[in-house]
Amino acid sequence: MPQIPEYRKFFGAKHDSASGGTQEKWEYVLKMYARHLGVSFPMAARPWCGICVEHGASRVILDGQELLAATQEAMTKYRDYRPRDWDDGKDREEFEAFQEYMPDMILFAVNALQKFFQQANRVEGNKQEWHKEPQIDVPILLYRDFFGAGLQVDLKCKPPLRNPIKKDGTRTWRVPKPEITPTWLQTQQQSVYWKASGEPPALLYVSAAGYHIATAENCEQLSEQNLERAYQEVVRSWLISQNLLKAANGNWHDLAGLVQPDFNEIARRHGPSIVDVAKQLWSF
Repeated sequence: MPQIPEYRKFFGAKHDSASGGTQEKWEYVLKMYARHLGVSFPMAARPWCGICVEHGASRVILDGQELLAATQEAMTKYRDYRPRDWDDGKDREEFEAFQEYMPDMILFAVNALQKFFQQANRVEGNKQEWHKEPQIDVPILLYRDFFGAGLQVDLKCKPPLRNPIKKDGTRTWRVPKPEITPTWLQTQQQSVYWKASGEPPALLYVSAAGYHIATAENCEQLSEQNLERAYQEVVRSWLISQNLLKAANGNWHDLAGLVQPDFNEIARRHGPSIVDVAKQLWSF
């Protein structure tokens, strides 16, 4: 690891990341401050479902486990989650409903990955890797989901969606089709993986209805021209973060004073405990 500049050490900003290059700056600063306090951001059932689907698929693709055993392990991991208690029950309802659909999502993910990497002798994934961007004075941390034989793919899961409550008080769930094109944020993330590895990126979209793999061959957003444009935007974001840290001169309130927080969005995404952290940070 290279020498960490002194102005970064105070804030614990020893590296940056693909997600750091796509976050809003108030969230970038708030997450650093929460880490400084030892406060964890809350999880939600929707991303937790994706994490556990990836876990099940990884056990099959990376470790050679049987599908049934990997699915059972992923479901056990999923049930360790404790739903949020500050969103009128939405997270708990989603947590309970998603369990019914996860085995199908794991199956589709495994089938897609086996097809995508059929020529690979070995597939790796979720390893700590580093990228050096010349304009940034710390390394860039990344974790790619699956890679091998000159290919890489990132898994994106889409759990079912709630339908409105019916007159009898019950609710049904809609199983969406998998996405076919990346969002701009996803393209930016993939541009970092592409630049770091030199390998063409792909996105595996999975729902309980099936899967779709987006590559440069079927998706203009993943063309080299578009990836280069996305990467330059991420670099600009890293540079802005770097300049904010330099200007703050080792003072949390000076850093907070350079960024406008969105308290409504903080409350919606992260709940009251993180709102309290944010109020502490932006209390001038």
